[in-house]
Amino acid sequence: MRMSALFCLCLLASGCLYANVHVPRAYRSATPADVKASSQDTVVSGKACFRQLFFIVAWGDGGYAAAARKALKDHPGAILYDVKADAQATSVLAGLYARGCTVVTGRVGVP
Repeated sequence: MRMSALFCLCLLASGCLYANVHVPRAYRSATPADVKASSQDTVVSGKACFRQLFFIVAWGDGGYAAAARKALKDHPGAILYDVKADAQATSVLAGLYARGCTVVTGRVGVP
């Protein structure tokens, strides 16, 4: 009885049954000195995700470029600067279903 309770506790503690992790990334983006920056520049964000099911099928574009495109969808010809990017991961039942997302937030500037 104690061994099964200990086993269940270890599974829960290790994230095998469910995991929700947010991890920052490193990258190179434009700075305020690279664009015509203004204190009035709009802050936008975009999120791109992929999904995986039963370790067999995966779909979606969870990359940095897709998230940046979504952030700039209402600002054609603009450039993102002062960018921050985060990665989000969700896993259920040891990865039988998983979702990974990239979230990009930055200011919109004129090149």
